[in-house]
Order: sequence, then structure tokens, then C-alpha cells
Amino acid sequence: MKKILLLFGILLFVTSCEETDIPNPNSPTAAAVLGAPTDYQTIIDGAYYSWWNALHKYDPYFTLNVAADFATSSWGNFGMRDVGTVATPYGVGDHSAINNSTTYGSRAFITTPYYGLSEAIVGVNTIFNEININDTKVIETDGTDNTNHVLATGYFVRGISYGYLSLLFDKSFIFIEGGDPATLTADVLKPYTEVYAQAISDLEEAITLGNGLSSMEVNGFNGLTLNKTEFLQLANSYIAKFTAQLARTGSENTSSDWAKVLSSANAGIDYDLAPIGDGGTSWWHGNYYFGNPGWVRLDQKVVKMVDSSQPYPFPASGSYTIPATMPDARFGVGKDFVPQTSIPFREDRGTYFYSYYAIQKYIAYASDLTLPMVTFPEVENDLLKAEALIRTNGDKEMAATLINKTRVTRGGLAPASATDADLLDKLFYERYLNAYEGPGSAFFDRRRTDDLGSKQFKELPIPALELQTIGAEVYTTGGI
Repeated sequence: MKKILLLFGILLFVTSCEETDIPNPNSPTAAAVLGAPTDYQTIIDGAYYSWWNALHKYDPYFTLNVAADFATSSWGNFGMRDVGTVATPYGVGDHSAINNSTTYGSRAFITTPYYGLSEAIVGVNTIFNEININDTKVIETDGTDNTNHVLATGYFVRGISYGYLSLLFDKSFIFIEGGDPATLTADVLKPYTEVYAQAISDLEEAITLGNGLSSMEVNGFNGLTLNKTEFLQLANSYIAKFTAQLARTGSENTSSDWAKVLSSANAGIDYDLAPIGDGGTSWWHGNYYFGNPGWVRLDQKVVKMVDSSQPYPFPASGSYTIPATMPDARFGVGKDFVPQTSIPFREDRGTYFYSYYAIQKYIAYASDLTLPMVTFPEVENDLLKAEALIRTNGDKEMAATLINKTRVTRGGLAPASATDADLLDKLFYERYLNAYEGPGSAFFDRRRTDDLGSKQFKELPIPALELQTIGAEVYTTGGI
């Protein structure tokens, strides 16, 4: 078991005012705060909510979808207008740099994932410090040793937290258990590639420990109980996802470890990961507003992808006549993408924000906050496998079959074939229309295919407050 340095100086919690609370590792003692070892699994499960809360609500869920030209909205909430606004030429001009300051009103799309994911990691580390460093065992009342179950589920949630830090931020701290406290300073910030490596190490440790258990009952995702097989599949799927979506450029994407993506996706999920909403108390999803046609629309770039007869960018005049039907069966009344008769956005903010199509695959969630909330659909794992097959010159017939699972059955389109020169284009078409549920998925896909808007940010900066706290220079990303 790893026994390496625990960096106690992380900002554990940030209030709505972003005040910092730097924990003292000596008073009170960690053991006194944690309670009995039989409570450790509950504490680990709480880290799953910290992970969920950091990614799936308005910030950064809405922001990243608008930045990716998957969704569009000119409203100022969640930084959407800021990341969607462009300079001349109309509709396709340059984006500005992110406003990374402590006074920026929409800074939550930077701070929420950074501090929320860090909180999940620290929650796990408090338990790991007791188990891995102090050799505490988790013995249940019936005498069962549950230590490795706690560790497996802990490595998993720490792994997916590091994984999203690596996808979202240019760098981060790496906090792991053991040893003496150390002060966090700018010189120990690690590049996203090292953060990714930590994520994969944790997920692989979770798989190793899980494989050694006779059974598992994983309850961290609200309303779900994953068994051993489902847990191991999910850990493999996240390894595939993080490995595929880490790249910042097309050339980096080509060099990604596609053999690893393929082997992991082959062992991945055959179900949708969809925690159950708790009525809006804690476990809820940004889909509460995302399907509201007054808040968000499908970006015109995606509309043009689906129907080449429609314009991109949206006409400066502010209107055009949409066709009565679309080539894709996922468009239409009662479907995933529903045409509207009017557009709610302000003309003075740029009619290039306009779109006639609402994103309503999960519109039922707006009135029922107890529905399943999809965050990793089975189809995404299928498409990761298909992409890896294509990029490793593997079985392209199988890749086409995987693409057609949604292309034909949901889209009503002509089947893709192994000999298609545009097979990857058809794959990404399905990713944008049928695998966009994961936080930032469309953004990560645009980034790794060099398809983000001009000078759009490719990753988030460390929040200004954190940089000031450690005495580092505040910087930003994008705009260059």
C-alpha cells in the first residue's frame, strides 16, 4: 500500500464568500473527528457527493457546454455570455481570456470544480491516513474485515476527482496520504499530465482491491447500489474516458494511449451511470434548467452539423426559415431536440447566440427531481471503444456497429460502414448528440479535435483566491 506524503495545507472548504478554512492536523485529532472505523465507509460515500456537486450543477456544467458550442445562451448566469461572446468577424471571431479574479461575479465555474473536487479528495485522505498510515482496520460488528472495501471505493472516488481535475485545469496540487504535514506552495503545483497519472493510479488500485473482494455493495451514488462487477466496469470506463479526453490539441490526441482506451473500454460499463435525484435537496442536476428553452438552446454549430441546409453562424438578421423536418430522428416535437417558434436571447448581445432548437432529452427532470440523472451513459463507453478501434487500426466493422447502435436506432440515419472515409466524423456526430451527458464532455471533445472557437480557453486556471493564498501570481487562460 502506498505510504506517501499527505499535504495538509489544502483549502478544505470554501464558503459562498470564498473564505478559506485551513485544517489543523493536530487539534482535534483526526481519529476523534472521524469516529469509529465502522463509520469510514459513510465518510467515503460522502466524497461521492462532493464529486457530484463539483461538476453536475449549473457551474461548470452550463459554462463548459456553451464554451464548447454544444449549447448556447447569452444570459450572464454561470459565465455563459462571457465564454460565448466573440469579437469580429460576426459569429466566429476571437474569444476573450477568462476573468480569473476574486471579484468576478461568475467565478463559480472555476472555483466550484476546483474546491469541490479537492474537498472530495481530502475527505478520502482523512480515511486513508487512518487506514494506510495508522494501520486502522475497519471491522464490522459481525467481525467482517471491511477495510479493503473502504479502500477500493475511496481510491475510486479519489481517482475520478483527480481525473476531472486533470481534464479541467492546467495544473493542480496532488494530495495523498501519509507522512508529515507540508506547506502548499506554487512550486508543488503539478501539470495536468501528472494529475491524470495520479487519477489512473488510483482507479487501477480500486480495480485491484475490488478484484480481491468476494463481493461489493457500493452506495456512494445516490439511490444506486453497484455490485462488484458494475463497480469494476465503471472504474475501467473512467480510465478509458480520462485517457481519451485528456489531450489539449489534435496532435496530443493522436498520441494518446488508444490501446489503453480500448482495453479499458472493453472492460467498461454495459449500463448508464445515473444516480437518482433526491428531490432537489442535495443530489440534483443542472438539467433542471438545461432543458428550459428560455435558458439554453442547442448551438447552431451542432444544428449545421445535423442539417447542412441550415446556416452557421446564425444569421445576423436574427431569423431564418427552419425546415419542417430534420434529417435526424432525434429532432422534432417530443424528441431530444425540439424546434421553437421564438428565441429568448437579447439581440444586443449578438444574434450569433441564437438557435431555434431546445435541448429536451431530459425535460421531465424540470418537474420531477427524483428521476435518474445520467452522467456516464453506456453509449459513451461504446463510442470510446469504437474510437480506439479506429485509431489503433483495429476492427472497424465492430466500430461501425457500435456507432450504429444510436446512429441508426435513434437517429434513423443510414448505417455507418467500416470503409467510410468519414467514420470518425460519424463517431463524433454521435458523441455530440448521444453522449454529451458527462460534465464537459462536448468541451473535451472539441478541444482534442482542435474544434473550439477561436482563442477559446482550453483549460481552466487555478482560482485567483488559491493563487493569492499560496503567494503565486494570478494568471488566466484563453484569449491568445
